[in-house]
Formats: sequence, structure tokens, C-alpha cells
Amino acid sequence: LLLSAFPGRRFVWLMGADNLVQLPQWREWRAIPRLLPIAVFDRAPYSTGALAGEAARTFERSRLATRDARTLADRNPPAWIFFHTPLHKASATRIRAGNGAASR
Repeated sequence: LLLSAFPGRRFVWLMGADNLVQLPQWREWRAIPRLLPIAVFDRAPYSTGALAGEAARTFERSRLATRDARTLADRNPPAWIFFHTPLHKASATRIRAGNGAASR
């Protein structure tokens, strides 16, 4: 486990809103937010569903305001932030495939 391999280090789990939607389908998913803080990034068209989904509702009391982002790594879990960020029009699938020009 990463946390045991690097004792004394602070980590933040980075994920897109699409993964926040799917999180309840993962085995023992409730353990993840209790292990380390999470930063969730806006990903159209998943953001609305992510914020209304089971994972966000389950850990809603642990959600921090964006203004607290600088302190996320120092927070004791569960702690998470949702970042509303400018979205890029390029397809992530095309970028991963190596042909993801932004104008496509």
C-alpha cells in the first residue's frame, strides 16, 4: 500500500467527477475517503450527477470549500473538495489514443 510504503508523507487522491459517480461500485469504496483526502475535478457531463450521487451524499459533511484547497493535503480524512474548472473541448479518449486535436 502506498501509504505504508511512505510513512509520514501526505497524499491526496485525484479523480474526475466521472469516477466519483462510479465510486460506490468499487469494492469497499467507503474506505477510500477514510484513508486520504480527495480532490475531485469537474468533468462534463458527469459533475451534476457526481455531486448528487451516493458518494458525495455519504461524505457530504467532509466536503471542503474550494478556498480550503491549500490545506487539503494536511486535513485528516475524510476530507474532499470538488473543483469547478474550465473544461477543455478535446476528448480525453482521443488524447489517450494519440489523435486528440483540441478542434475535433
